[in-house]
Amino acid sequence: MFGIYVHIPFCARRCPYCDFAIHIGARADFVDAYVAALEQELIHELQKPEVQGRSLTSIFLGGGTPTFLGDEALTALLERIFESNIVAADAEVTIEANPENLNPVKLKALRAAGFNRLSLGVQSLDDEALRYLGRAHRAADVERVVCEAREAGWDNISLDLIYAVPQQNREAWQRTLRQSVRLPLTHISCYSLTIESGTPFGKRAERGTLLPVCDDAQADQMQDAQEILEAAGMMRYEISNYARSGFESVHNQNYWFGGDYLAAGCGAHGHKDGLRWWNERDAAKYVELVKLQGNARIDEEQLTPRQRLDEMVMLGLRTRAGFSPQQIERYLGLNIMSVLGDALPRLIQQNWIEEVDGRIRLTAHGMPIADAVALQLLT
Repeated sequence: MFGIYVHIPFCARRCPYCDFAIHIGARADFVDAYVAALEQELIHELQKPEVQGRSLTSIFLGGGTPTFLGDEALTALLERIFESNIVAADAEVTIEANPENLNPVKLKALRAAGFNRLSLGVQSLDDEALRYLGRAHRAADVERVVCEAREAGWDNISLDLIYAVPQQNREAWQRTLRQSVRLPLTHISCYSLTIESGTPFGKRAERGTLLPVCDDAQADQMQDAQEILEAAGMMRYEISNYARSGFESVHNQNYWFGGDYLAAGCGAHGHKDGLRWWNERDAAKYVELVKLQGNARIDEEQLTPRQRLDEMVMLGLRTRAGFSPQQIERYLGLNIMSVLGDALPRLIQQNWIEEVDGRIRLTAHGMPIADAVALQLLT
């Protein structure tokens, strides 16, 4: 797999939990300047010799709020990528969106432009939780937009949901899940609310006015998601992700299995053959850097084989497929069993992990504590 991530940082407001590279209150002239820089960077990255001869299996426009831009600007950005002639015929082309930025006309225009997967940043279908999370939409808006998207020809629609929201009880979370599976969706991601330092929620937590949901309650809500979503026909193919058969996210799987991906936009990260790089996070500085040098890379690191092994094991364990020691050995030229050592049979005996058809994966018992199991396996 080979992907590209394109970052659109613009948002109407900053949600109190958000720690992403976003830009609030952008004037129209700066938005135009950013889009021009993004197009310049895309051309610069996609024309590199090492990129030619490969086919992009996924394109992902994320943010921020990509649909903050008009459909003409988004169509033009996608055209720049397709003009490179390296996009696979069956490539997954995702755009993230918020319900309040969509209407039937825009949905039809984006679908006609070549986007084929819609990822809605919904977070909840409970109006009280939405207000607490600082979201601009309400539950009714989500149902309307999903139905309008279907009518506009989108057959691959995903929702992002957040659980472990302070002051939201377990029953309200279960109602969100049940309402979600009644919609014509193909994919749902369920993420535990993370309190990031420096965010409004983080500052409230430091003052003691916000108490994160305890681990046991988070585990209960994670279990609710698995039971309700799988009963509705959505398979848990990664710890936080559920999909109907054939609609697993190609782009995200590329991340989880250590694949290569290009990056464009402020704060975007890329990876190729163990080399990881990242762009300037500030949108204004990003625009200036692209004008000067064609891209906005500010740093990079070359991962050692052992670092790549650690990442492949940790991320692979998060997936239902797990990881193949034999494949990793062939890929990295590293004796993986010398690293896993005695931990592997011990963790199998303890029923945290299992070996199936030559692949190592978490058991249902180990799924809730995936990171702790991976740490034991690698040390």
